[in-house]
Amino acid sequence: MPPGRPIVSDCGSESYGSAELLDHYLNPLAVLHPSYIKDTNDFVQKVQALTLPPTCLLFSMDVENLYTNIDTSKGLEAVRNVLTRNPVVGRPDKHILALLELNLTKNDFQFNKEWFLQVKGTAMGKRFSPAYANIYMAEWEEGALAQSPKKPITYLRYLDDIWGIWGDSREEFDLFLKTLNDQHPSINLTAQVSEREINFLDTTTFKGSEFNMTGKLDTRVFFKPTDTHALLHKQSFHPKHTFKGLIYSQLLRFERICTRSEDREEATRVLFKALRQRGYSRSFLRRVKLQAGKKTRGRET
Repeated sequence: MPPGRPIVSDCGSESYGSAELLDHYLNPLAVLHPSYIKDTNDFVQKVQALTLPPTCLLFSMDVENLYTNIDTSKGLEAVRNVLTRNPVVGRPDKHILALLELNLTKNDFQFNKEWFLQVKGTAMGKRFSPAYANIYMAEWEEGALAQSPKKPITYLRYLDDIWGIWGDSREEFDLFLKTLNDQHPSINLTAQVSEREINFLDTTTFKGSEFNMTGKLDTRVFFKPTDTHALLHKQSFHPKHTFKGLIYSQLLRFERICTRSEDREEATRVLFKALRQRGYSRSFLRRVKLQAGKKTRGRET
C-alpha cells in the first residue's frame, strides 16, 4: 500500500473523457434520494422548516474515508438499481455500467517509481466520484434505515456527512448507530450527539432562547478551528471590484445562515478581524458592510 491517502488528478488521463461521460449520466440520479442536501442554503431552508419536540437530540455523523471504502460490487449494484428505477429512453444503461466498471477496476497510478492498482473504492480525483458515492450511500442508507427499529425524526445527508434529529433516548440512538455500522463492514460512522447544538458543514444548528415555545432551531455560521481565514490579500494584483465582491459574498452568506442578528454580527467581526490583518482598511470594510446591508434590506422589501 502507498503511504497516506493517494489523491491523483485525473485531468488529461486516458480515462478522463469516460469519467466525464459517466458524471453526465450519474449526476441527475445522485440527487433523487429523500435525504439529499444540495448545499448549505438548501440545508438551512430544510432546518428552518422543521418544528421539533423540546426533548429531541441533535446529531451529526461522518462516514470514514467513504470514497476509498466503497465495495466495488456493491457500488455497481447500487448504480444498476438506480438506473432500473429511473428509466430514460435512449440512455445507454448497459454501456454506462460497463464503462463504470472499467473506471473502478482499471484505475492505476505511479508513486515513488512504483505502480499501484486500486482494488477497492473509487479514486477521489475521478469526475464521477461524488455522484457515484452519493448513489451508493442512498442505497446503503435505505437498507440501514429499514433495519433500524427506531428511526430519526429527520435524517439529511451531504455526501458522507449526515445530520439529523433524534426523538428517543441516547441509549436508543447508540443502538441506531450500531445498526448503521453493522450494515456493511467497510462503512463505519462516527457520531456527535447533543441536547443543545451540533456543527454541520459550515453551520451550527442549535436550540435558541425561543425553541421551547416555537420548536424552531436557530442556525449560525461555524468556523472550523483550523480555518485561518486566508482570504485574498488587499495588495494582490486583482481588479478593485474583486475585493468588494469577496466581502459582500461573505456577508451575504452570513445573512443566509444566521437566524439571529447577534450571531451575524459576531461572524462579521471574526471576518473583519482577519481581513484587517490582510491589508483591508476599517473604512473600506465599513463601507462595504453598509452597502451590503442596504441591498439585503432592499431584497426583503
